[in-house]
Amino acid sequence: FLENRIMRTEEIKDTNWADFCEKFQETHRDARVSLEVIKHDGTTSVIATNEPLQKFWFHKTEDCTDHIHIRAGAIEHKVIDPIHIRVREQSNNQKLLEIDAETGSVEMRFTSGRIGAILNDLELVEPAAMGGEGGRKIR
Repeated sequence: FLENRIMRTEEIKDTNWADFCEKFQETHRDARVSLEVIKHDGTTSVIATNEPLQKFWFHKTEDCTDHIHIRAGAIEHKVIDPIHIRVREQSNNQKLLEIDAETGSVEMRFTSGRIGAILNDLELVEPAAMGGEGGRKIR
């Protein structure tokens, strides 16, 4: 059935990260999210569970130390030097936003029907090119 269908992974081109983050924040402000940090050694830490998303923005710097800032409830997290931003729909209307970075990865889980409209307006990475340049391979 459709509710058990898993959507393919979509990767946002790095030239569209600022637009994606701005649109994501606009359409998902106060949406309930859960955040999990995955370090390069495989250890994980859940830092937020079912918290309202308050801020999600991309900050480009001149010295190439870009950041993505996430605030959910009382939790603030900064993703340093992002490499990939990917999104996919999982079963039961659950969405997963994966951000791979130099310092590890962050997974944001949320439910929303608005992600498709955001992706339609952005340039995405071709499926054959996904998973390159370090970071995790697509599962």
